[in-house]
Amino acid sequence: MPDGTALITGGLVDNFFDATALGELYNPSTGAFSTPTYMNGGRGFHQATLLLDGRVLVTGGVNSSTDSNSRNLASAELYNPAVLIPALVVRDLEFDRTNVVAGSSYSVNVSGSNLTLQTFFDVRFTAPGSNTSNVALNWQAGLATSQAVPLDTAPGNWTINGVRAHQDEADHTGNFFPVSASITVSP
Repeated sequence: MPDGTALITGGLVDNFFDATALGELYNPSTGAFSTPTYMNGGRGFHQATLLLDGRVLVTGGVNSSTDSNSRNLASAELYNPAVLIPALVVRDLEFDRTNVVAGSSYSVNVSGSNLTLQTFFDVRFTAPGSNTSNVALNWQAGLATSQAVPLDTAPGNWTINGVRAHQDEADHTGNFFPVSASITVSP
């Protein structure tokens, strides 16, 4: 969850998926569990998706662990936390230029939703001549900053294909939002 807690959904009791704990939260910093809220029915092997507004959509799964009694579920439930913490969403990166010389710098402006001057940004990128994505953690802090290009940076086209925003400098667990931006480095 955006506040650092973990939502626990579903559960197995006597070979049947129990209708418990749709809203049971575990706080890893205190080791405590919240008082649970309950699902409409038993559910296991389901999907829980954090929505951009801070709610969680729980979908699909089965309602029994025994093959003869298993029933695929075509249903969904919505978990509403006590306090909604909207997701940090990156929509675009804007460079002040698209060509830079190694040893110089360029500026980057980040736009999106719920971003602040204290937001950290991780980027997923491909280097020149590569098809493999790499990740730079805490690539930028804040919505606008200058990026230095070290002298030993490989020349060619560097492409950013995803950005993950986070408020805690050490938390790199969120989703990458697709973004397409590139800059060409010259020797």
